Amino acid sequence: MKKIVIFNVGGALSSYLEFDDMRIVIDLGASADFSPVDDFLIPLAEKRSFPTIANAGKYAIDQLFISHLDKDHISDYEKFKNKFHPDWMTCPNNNEKEGRDGAKQHEHFKVNVDMLGEENDMRNMILEDMGARQPIASNTPLAAKSDNIKLFFIKPKECEESEELSSCYANNISLVLFVILNEKTILLPGDILKDGMKYLIENRLDFKNELNNVGVDYLVAPHHGLATSFPESLFQELKGGKTRLNIISEKTRANGSEENRSDVDGRYYSSDYSTANNDLKQNAVKTSKGHIVINLETAEGEVKQIKDNEELLKEFLN
Repeated sequence: MKKIVIFNVGGALSSYLEFDDMRIVIDLGASADFSPVDDFLIPLAEKRSFPTIANAGKYAIDQLFISHLDKDHISDYEKFKNKFHPDWMTCPNNNEKEGRDGAKQHEHFKVNVDMLGEENDMRNMILEDMGARQPIASNTPLAAKSDNIKLFFIKPKECEESEELSSCYANNISLVLFVILNEKTILLPGDILKDGMKYLIENRLDFKNELNNVGVDYLVAPHHGLATSFPESLFQELKGGKTRLNIISEKTRANGSEENRSDVDGRYYSSDYSTANNDLKQNAVKTSKGHIVINLETAEGEVKQIKDNEELLKEFLN
């Protein structure tokens, strides 16, 4: 099986990726109508008889990525923690433990908690849990367990010291995941903003090379597709200049509100930025109209939009 689902969790974000024997969870945002843990992960683990951790009574997950620590990306974390144990847990953190190389995580990888915004219990729980884990190494504390996933990010210290980036510190330190399966690519950039994306491209030659030489087939729009965050620099660097499909887990505008943070940028729907070479025959699609499943078992890929939760489960039971 080689599939990814980007869940319909309103203005939050959560995804599940499975390929070969790897099970990967990316972000854990939930909505009032859908819990990634209660409505998908637990039923899937039970029906598929996921392996369990000895003496822990929890299902095993290969890796949990949390792109950053905003509420809309972590709200289901406690439910996840109660039922699942990730072999690798990867997110921005301020870990003081020694890495596998015997040295402590370097300061430029540690987050400045005072710059993360409003404190909340879930964020504190994640930081505490990360603090109890052994980093991969002091100089590479954030890594992907599989070679099919490449991980890019702005080091928190660099972000903190940049006047341009630090005003949106919590978003700009988002982990950016580049997934390559069967010669198809998926980019999940968390909530990194357009200035952060530009900085990452200019300062990570390996990331720029992936964009130039491989391109992006399926883009999960950064920062929920907001008009304030459209990554023009990303499309400028993309091989071919377009994706096959832009996927938007969009925020919703409150009734009567005049603010524009919830406005999805219309360019995602333009043929200038997407070929629409996908089964939905669309340039962009919102998760609010259904969970988005991409089947990467074949080189062509197959995209479905699924509204019913039971039908979604069936996609991962076959």
